[in-house]
Amino acid sequence: MVERPGVRRPVQVAFAPDGKRVYVSLRDENSVAVIDAESRSVVAKIRVSPGPIQVFAAPSGRKVYVANQGAKANPGTTMSIIDTSSQKVTSEVVTGAGAHGVVVSGTGNLVFVTNVFADTVSVVDPVKRRVIRNIRVGA
Repeated sequence: MVERPGVRRPVQVAFAPDGKRVYVSLRDENSVAVIDAESRSVVAKIRVSPGPIQVFAAPSGRKVYVANQGAKANPGTTMSIIDTSSQKVTSEVVTGAGAHGVVVSGTGNLVFVTNVFADTVSVVDPVKRRVIRNIRVGA
């Protein structure tokens, strides 16, 4: 992809389990767009920490998790948690430098965040909203 100044582009997309909402990270705006799937219109934009990349909806549909990578010169270190009923960030969890990928276990009891500048994967307890452990994975 060719970088063009002033061009805002979505980076990652997550679908709510019921298919009614789509969550799109907008890296250059430090936000996540919420799109109504039926009307295909943006119904909200939610501010998150700098450089949101990947987003993932919990199996329950109640939360969306956002990895905030930031930039190489100024890495992000957090995962934002969005409450889908209020469409607001309810908390952020410090994971590691360059939080990039995020996925939720099938039961929803664990969240995994890859930290590309720290060479780790953070295992997060979504109820306690804290890192349980960081696993070193290498470059």
